[in-house]
Amino acid sequence: MENMTINERLKELRIENGLTQKQLADKLGLGQTTIATHEKSHMPQLDSLIAYADYFACTLDYLAGREDAPLPFALSEQERELIRVFRSLRAEMREYALENLKLLAKLD
Repeated sequence: MENMTINERLKELRIENGLTQKQLADKLGLGQTTIATHEKSHMPQLDSLIAYADYFACTLDYLAGREDAPLPFALSEQERELIRVFRSLRAEMREYALENLKLLAKLD
């Protein structure tokens, strides 16, 4: 991923997370054409960059190409899968899933 532009990194993150431009736009409250523009050439505004970083759980430095790892710590493949599945849920299902995970943790 060396020397990637912010635009290329955004597209790569979207694809790695199995999202279409429309799906990502819906999750971020942006238009699909905005996502397409950000992936092709236009530099996103800071508020959009923060939204991307929050959604993809990465740093702004990672988006800007200043870091090679999306997070300052490493996640296992199982943890990344858990995040991907959790993010694919509707908001009300996320609450349900989180509560059930907390219950499972108490049983352990």
